[in-house]
Amino acid sequence: MPTVLIIDDDQATRTALEMLLKKKKFGVFLAPDGPTGIRLVGSVSFDAVVIDMFMPGMDGLATIRELIKIDSTVPFIGISGYAFTDRRQGAPDFLGMAIKLGATAALQKPFDILDLLEAVDHAVNVRQRLLTGAQQHNSDSSSVRKAS
Repeated sequence: MPTVLIIDDDQATRTALEMLLKKKKFGVFLAPDGPTGIRLVGSVSFDAVVIDMFMPGMDGLATIRELIKIDSTVPFIGISGYAFTDRRQGAPDFLGMAIKLGATAALQKPFDILDLLEAVDHAVNVRQRLLTGAQQHNSDSSSVRKAS
């Protein structure tokens, strides 16, 4: 069963996403903030992480940067109530920044349930390919023999 971590300061969002993903047979862990999520990433192997971009204290971008330091193979999905913004308006594009940091998807709240499920499925598939590729590389390396 794939495991997903949801990092969001809004309890209603965490609960709704948890119910949806559990219904689809995902293992779900919840974190109300970046530091809690980072601690979980350090102790549990996740197939995907859903990260809210705007949280008090450690925001989504700082959380993503720490997540990458701990495990750069965990795919993440950025979510935000703020739209992709126009730089001419002076507001930063946090979802765009999440994509630049390597997010497999970025969704604006409220998002369609099917879009979220598709994004999570894609992230899980990315993780499986990365893990399979690493295992394949390790077995290839161990089978290399010196020619005499």
